[in-house]
Amino acid sequence: MIDVRSAGAKGLGVFAKKLIPRGTRIFSERPLLTIHGHDASTLYPAVKLLSTKDRDAFMALSSFRDRETDFMRWSVVLAHTAQNTISSLLGGLVGKKAFSPPNKRNSLKDHVEALSIFRSNSFNISPRLGTSLFPKIARLNHSCLPNAQGNFNEPLGRFNVHATRDIEADEEVSLNYLPETGALRNVRVDKLSRGYGFDCVCPACDMDGKRGKDGEEKRLAMNEVLKAFVERPMTGDAADKEAEIETMKAFIDLYERQGIAGKELSNL
Repeated sequence: MIDVRSAGAKGLGVFAKKLIPRGTRIFSERPLLTIHGHDASTLYPAVKLLSTKDRDAFMALSSFRDRETDFMRWSVVLAHTAQNTISSLLGGLVGKKAFSPPNKRNSLKDHVEALSIFRSNSFNISPRLGTSLFPKIARLNHSCLPNAQGNFNEPLGRFNVHATRDIEADEEVSLNYLPETGALRNVRVDKLSRGYGFDCVCPACDMDGKRGKDGEEKRLAMNEVLKAFVERPMTGDAADKEAEIETMKAFIDLYERQGIAGKELSNL
């Protein structure tokens, strides 16, 4: 049904080998790694405990790194290493076994690389369940107008990706890396650039194309409706309900005209 191959400047991507009808489950994958909260100290030990096959699959994933993110991740790794070194020394003094700090110079670089890969490819499932990485699903590239959507099925313990419209043969399967809130192009591009290190060139971000221009106009109009709703004085009467309904209808109209389907549309 799918094939992983070169997607040009985006690196590897997932493509349909044949028509994938809307509603088809494309992926159903268990997490390879999960961390809870913002504590990244458990990540590297967990990576080292993976099987050789799983560790290779993890390390084969690409990651976004620049000077700012490298500084932050090196800070996390060095703080983690220092904490473990102190714990190890204290454990030795009282005769208790403690976690041994890395004894190879390149292990610090490996830790930073592992953290970068995890941050670039993981999904925040929920505050309670934590952040998880799914190596196969991580191959899916971004589009602001995606043809698929992923949702975590807690009873199954799997992240499922379904086609939200028919996907033609040889078409790339895509997800939206950002929550769909009707944001304008400059907001989306900035978030994707800072978080993932690329400039989006999907049809919604291509201002030279008709679809991009029309979509941006619709998003501007929808944002004006939203702004008017937020700024209006609330009286507690039926007019408030009418204004809320009109705002929701503006979102629905935007999504339907842009071809956006899935949980954003169904929730509205």
